Amino acid sequence: MGYLRKAMLTVASEVAWRLPGWPARFVTSFADSERASGIDMLAAAEHTERGDLRRKYFLHALDESKHAALFLSRAMALGGNKERARAALDDSGTLQRHGTVEGRSMFERLGEMEFLAFVWVAEADAVEQFGVYLERQLPDPETHATLQAILKDEHFHVSYSRQELDRFRKQGQVAEVEWSLFRVRRDRWLGAWLRFSREFGVIVSGLWLGLAYAAMLGPFRGLAALEPGGWRPPLPRPACSLATARSQA
Repeated sequence: MGYLRKAMLTVASEVAWRLPGWPARFVTSFADSERASGIDMLAAAEHTERGDLRRKYFLHALDESKHAALFLSRAMALGGNKERARAALDDSGTLQRHGTVEGRSMFERLGEMEFLAFVWVAEADAVEQFGVYLERQLPDPETHATLQAILKDEHFHVSYSRQELDRFRKQGQVAEVEWSLFRVRRDRWLGAWLRFSREFGVIVSGLWLGLAYAAMLGPFRGLAALEPGGWRPPLPRPACSLATARSQA
């Protein structure tokens, strides 16, 4: 792990795990990501032409489903929102947010080599990320035990995907593998930037709307105070019986 990446993960983890309510939200997002990854792996098992990889993809999918359940359990223990946690295991919502675009799975869009590059980069990043959490002892011993159990599977995912990429290299496709890794890393950074921009935009827009509300409506409160009696409640409506209403028809 590079020094810069470890520093960024350390700062982000200190914030994400210590703010009130964030640990449950954070772990719920892990459950959502693991569920999405499981669907991607099942699609890869369906479309790959290699029998040996089909078995690895299927075992990987089972691991991801198990991880989603483990993270969901921890999210509930940390006081997570039940509706949001339930949505993390909702297939229809997962398909809408991840993986399948215009009826095509990630494997179909990327092809086998780039898909394996994505698996290797994503799983290696997860191993590094979880390692920082354990090193910083965040957030509690029960979550530590969950992360350690999941890390055993993640190391297998890193290992088999790296072996497959090395197989492509031995076949003389070194440039293609490096290009696939570049594209995956670029797209992951772009996706992270877009997610940050969206969250930052929500915060900034809320701030500006609050300032606009205070600047535009605040003076009217002062003007209303100058009028004798200030704001007046609306006049009560006269009572109207059913018989009276029928007589007006």
